[in-house]
Amino acid sequence: MATPARHGDHAALALTTGPKLSAKRAAFKTGTVVGGGRWPDQHAHPDQWHKPLRGQVLDFCDVRAWANTIQFPEDVPHAGDVMGVALKLKQEGKLDGLTPVLWDFISHRRVAWEHTERLRSYEDDVLLWRAAKAMRLDEIEHPRRKKPRDIREFLPEQQRHLALV
Repeated sequence: MATPARHGDHAALALTTGPKLSAKRAAFKTGTVVGGGRWPDQHAHPDQWHKPLRGQVLDFCDVRAWANTIQFPEDVPHAGDVMGVALKLKQEGKLDGLTPVLWDFISHRRVAWEHTERLRSYEDDVLLWRAAKAMRLDEIEHPRRKKPRDIREFLPEQQRHLALV
């Protein structure tokens, strides 16, 4: 696939974690703050979990989305060249279902092309993170429970659609 690949990508950065999303999502507007189930330290004790990572949706022609890719191995590619390649790939359908997101890792920022269906609003991501944290704490407090509780039990009623069965 001709999607932008980054030099020195690590497999751990490409993983999305957390509960799977329940429905396909429509494309997000440029500038929308999103989450994608990137929950640091989720394998540690829940008291050590950090808040979910926050990302900002970029336009598919944004030079930041194409910097240091195979197509443009430089920090600041020329905007005209980027637009030409991006429009060509979009017309060929090679960018369908992909969204460039500028992730804020606190110490640095990084752009990653994400599958659109894996993204959700940041507010929804935080709600799911809180529910997963509460569910994990419940599992620790009740180790003899035979059947684990469903994550939907820890979500507000209006948000229960966020988690799959």
